[in-house]
Amino acid sequence: MNKRCFRTGLPLVLALALAGCGQGGEQPASGGKEEEPAVTEPVTLTLYSHLAAINTEKDLEALFGAVRKKLPNITIEQKKGKLEDMIAAGEVPDLIATTHYYMNDIIQLGLVSDLNEFVKRRKVDLNRFEPKAIEAVRSYGKNGELYGIPYTLNYGVLIYNKTIFDKFAAPYPKDGMTWSEVTELARKVTRVENGTSYIGIDPGSPRTVGRGYSLPVVDEKLGKSLIDTDGYKSVMSMMKRIYDIPGIVDPKKNYSYGINYFMKDQKMAMFPSWIAAITSRLMQLEEQGQSFDWDIVSHPAFDDKPGIGREIEFQSLIVTPTSKHKEAAYRLIEAMVGDESQTIMNRGTNLTVLNKPELKSEFAKDTKLYDGKNLSGVFKVKPASIPATTVYDTKIYSFLGDAMKSMIVDGADLNSALRAAGENADKYIQEVRSAK
Repeated sequence: MNKRCFRTGLPLVLALALAGCGQGGEQPASGGKEEEPAVTEPVTLTLYSHLAAINTEKDLEALFGAVRKKLPNITIEQKKGKLEDMIAAGEVPDLIATTHYYMNDIIQLGLVSDLNEFVKRRKVDLNRFEPKAIEAVRSYGKNGELYGIPYTLNYGVLIYNKTIFDKFAAPYPKDGMTWSEVTELARKVTRVENGTSYIGIDPGSPRTVGRGYSLPVVDEKLGKSLIDTDGYKSVMSMMKRIYDIPGIVDPKKNYSYGINYFMKDQKMAMFPSWIAAITSRLMQLEEQGQSFDWDIVSHPAFDDKPGIGREIEFQSLIVTPTSKHKEAAYRLIEAMVGDESQTIMNRGTNLTVLNKPELKSEFAKDTKLYDGKNLSGVFKVKPASIPATTVYDTKIYSFLGDAMKSMIVDGADLNSALRAAGENADKYIQEVRSAK
């Protein structure tokens, strides 16, 4: 990396390019030709990562390295701290990277601008993108506004420990399995062997599992929660069947184990997760010499939703309304979603946001992590639609988690647990509305 691209003693700075997007083989996101002169003056763009996993120089290089040579006049300076403090100090960044789940945070702070004019002027073809991502990001614009451009994707996956299945002579998971089939498989590999407890699966939270049904938790128009509904009753009922497997809930009433129990302790047979999460963890294990015999299959589907996995997650770039360098920011985004940049990112550790199955099949190819693995199987299920999000969601999902705990630990019946959670959620919504 060119060391002249960094300023010593300052926050991490990554030099990026801004010579025309059509040079050096990089096509604009529209696939057309450059219609306007490139920005030629040196520009520093400030970037803030709002829970978008851009924390280090390595993260920046993985995302922006492909466009750095294309846009030599742009420098990206990463800002860290609290957004509220930056707003108070009048130091709002030019760009904010965030995930779909947390975009509402940025909207509530008034840090979004409409990118429709940029998309139209630069002929950015949104049909090239994963349709569910564009559908979701557009859902935030109540009057058709487009507040962000997706640049990388996350996909649901089921990873499993082959050694545990071999130990208990159980068949490996397959692509296209339903939750009922996964539950029965988990029953075969939940055992105590020589004093060691092996857990068949940790399905995750009701929030994540419910995404296969595209379930929201709030009807914003009515100001009511949607926890105590048939959809969540189906989710919780399915999850209870998993927790009813002898040994899944330990003697101390622990029923949530997490990714470390699978990756580090290696005592869990199956774990549903995001492909980005397992990719980064598996690479760390390999670097530490602690890898194990694993493989992956598609994310489980509900019995009445065959072939539909969990929703996708994605990260977007937002241009703030106060930015003095909007054109440079636009050109940077345009380059990031171009074919060449997406190909290079995808062959690293950032799954492409483009709707190109042949490109997804090359995910992480440069890392060799998935050589000999069932990577293509992950994409054999379609992602569920992304449920509408609201500003109430984070708190209300905690009430849903309380209902699960009440059911599993305290023995409450499903209907009573969800009814109590729904009442708490409705009370919270009204408190927030009254305070406005």
